[in-house]
Amino acid sequence: MRIIRGISLALSLLTLSLASCTSEAASTKLRFSVIPDFKKSDLQKNADALAAYLTGELGVPIEYLPSNDYAGAVQNLVANKVDFVWLGGKTTVDALDAGEGDVEVIATRDLDMEFKTYFIANRALIDNGTLKPMDDLDALKGKAGDLTFTFGSKDSTSGHLMPRFFMVEADIDPDEAFKNAGYQASGGHSATLSAVASGATDVGALNFLVWDNADDEIKQNAPIIYTTPTYVDYAWCAHNRIGDEMMKKLTDVLTGMDMANPKDKAILDAWSVKARFVPAQASKWDSIRKVRDSLPKGFLQ
Repeated sequence: MRIIRGISLALSLLTLSLASCTSEAASTKLRFSVIPDFKKSDLQKNADALAAYLTGELGVPIEYLPSNDYAGAVQNLVANKVDFVWLGGKTTVDALDAGEGDVEVIATRDLDMEFKTYFIANRALIDNGTLKPMDDLDALKGKAGDLTFTFGSKDSTSGHLMPRFFMVEADIDPDEAFKNAGYQASGGHSATLSAVASGATDVGALNFLVWDNADDEIKQNAPIIYTTPTYVDYAWCAHNRIGDEMMKKLTDVLTGMDMANPKDKAILDAWSVKARFVPAQASKWDSIRKVRDSLPKGFLQ
């Protein structure tokens, strides 16, 4: 009997020790990633600055690990390669679904609750009268057959999911309607802007912030012809392996940044935040899930 009790005690102590190690590991380092939706050099610089900021605020080392693509950012979160990630609308719901209750939406930018996509066209098409700004996409129907079109990444909410959805709603099948429709394999929304501005493609769809923040010269060469209705988009998502206490700390630090504080402002500006990050609930992204699920899966793979 004493032997059995001794074994039970030893097993209990081992379990507690392992739990303690797991908890300690989670509290001594956090890893994060960001979907690669804009210039790699800018992304690295902004992520490194955020890592340094969060390290100081949270009191634990924060490491930035780049993601090669959108799907990889989701997979790395679920597979315990990173602990929290900056995701787009579609990848947010992908992570929530793949996480099966273990992934939480913790914060979003104030402007992400009313995000939008710009359709842009090469300047020459505006100057020669082929295209002009339009109030709805019906005006694009009769002209699409003579035009080339580019989305961003297939997994991009503002660069693919939502513009495709709005075109389908307007009875435009982009794969059939345009002379050629494709995707930007790398470079994110900036690549879409460059492709349209240079004339490599006639029309494209991209994140409105990337266009708004671009240099005047490139914007002049790729003017806006249509602005979509608004929708919910980007968010910070974290895996609950980091524990409730750290989840709250991370959320509080992100949502506590203040534009009046120069150190905070530098981070907020880098993330194109209008005023601040705000707490978020996963239910706000249900509409994106419905749009994602309404489109044939082949368009999103």
